[in-house]
Amino acid sequence: MEQTNTVERRVLDILKVCPKSRYDDMLLALHYYDRYGYIPAGKLPFAEVMTGYKELGLPCFESIRRARQRVQSCFPEVSRNSQKNKDSDLVIVININN
Repeated sequence: MEQTNTVERRVLDILKVCPKSRYDDMLLALHYYDRYGYIPAGKLPFAEVMTGYKELGLPCFESIRRARQRVQSCFPEVSRNSQKNKDSDLVIVININN
């Protein structure tokens, strides 16, 4: 259970620093593995990272993805639809069924 809290805390830190990772789970996992792995994942072959994540002391990709969902539900300011990221006009769509 402690690892889950650690993963979520780390994911939150990454989402705050790298807004693009809010939309892309692969980018989030890369940042996570680079920042918290014994060896930065960007310097290893992709297959080695994905199959040897346990030996590197890292959570699996799915755990990071789920942690992102939990963090974004608790902290809307780092969600995919945060108001700070919207620079477009408000659009209202009304569907009328006859």
